[in-house]
Amino acid sequence: MNDHRNKIGFQKKQKKNKKKAFFFLLSAISFSFCFSGCAGTELENKYFPLATLLEAGRQKYDVCYLSQDLSEVANERADGGNQTAEGAGGTTYYEAQKSFEKNNRCKLDLSHTKALIFQEDMIDNKEFVRFLDTVRKENTYARNTLVFLTESSMEKLQKLNSKMDVPLGSYLEQMVENEQDQKERTALTLGNLLNEQANQNRTLFLPVIKEENGQPAVTHYKVLQDFSPKGTASMEEAQIYFLLENGLKQMDLKLDYGAQVRLSGLKCKRKFKAQGGKVVQQVLVSADAKLVSGSALKSAVESMLQEKILQAFWNQMEENQADITDSYRRLAMEAPELYREYQGHVEEYRTALECSPGVSVTMK
Repeated sequence: MNDHRNKIGFQKKQKKNKKKAFFFLLSAISFSFCFSGCAGTELENKYFPLATLLEAGRQKYDVCYLSQDLSEVANERADGGNQTAEGAGGTTYYEAQKSFEKNNRCKLDLSHTKALIFQEDMIDNKEFVRFLDTVRKENTYARNTLVFLTESSMEKLQKLNSKMDVPLGSYLEQMVENEQDQKERTALTLGNLLNEQANQNRTLFLPVIKEENGQPAVTHYKVLQDFSPKGTASMEEAQIYFLLENGLKQMDLKLDYGAQVRLSGLKCKRKFKAQGGKVVQQVLVSADAKLVSGSALKSAVESMLQEKILQAFWNQMEENQADITDSYRRLAMEAPELYREYQGHVEEYRTALECSPGVSVTMK
């Protein structure tokens, strides 16, 4: 019942946001047009993608820009749809972009693009780095542009976009804004990737989307650590990652015997200590717990969450050599002596790292 109500509310908000997005876009376009004068690009000669699809092979780079007929969005009687998809190719993203502008006799305006969607295997090759280098120099996309990966082909996403009432880019933006469990700041953006490319000291989880029941949905995550791909993570492992990042508003926990609990007011603190040649990281999680179904003891809830944290930590360590707790970057502030010991030796640090979770819940 709650899922049904949430879906109805989401659909209503989509329609409302659709009109808002149009008027916001027109206002922004008008503002930039007023200051561009006659020397600027005429409005009718600009193209405003809401999402960009990217796919790169060894010798070819394909890009597709997804947009929408603005006149149809302005029409109050419009049923939605009227999405457009225009593609181009080249040996690099820069060539593909310039080829698009030449073939379509337009100037791309990417400052209002909602989402960048990369083929999942693209982050394993050098074209991913080249793309970031290009957009950093060209300053074409806003840094808060959302980033997703996908296993779906470019053609499949184009078809999905054409069938949706809300353009794919706008839908993904609304999906992030309406996420009930995660805080909005956990969303991966282009700015996050550019910062990580420069600093290379974090563990990031990149959401992977595919079509489910005619809508895009996140199915798993790709792990990026020190700006290197480290394999995949399940939805449950990603939930623990966001929990330890203080990025969850709430969390549903199912106990072994069927009882279900909703956790809120989630907070995570950390402590570090050296012990027997190991680095023990204590993650101390506190939360309020409310029974959704069945009955549960406070100790059972705490034990279950501790078990989930440990399982996610060791799964990622053993399968991907990835630190789901993203702890190394915190050493300088929280454990300066350990930081001095392992400075410049991050792989040795992660080999020595252990996780000791402590959970304290208040039953409501």
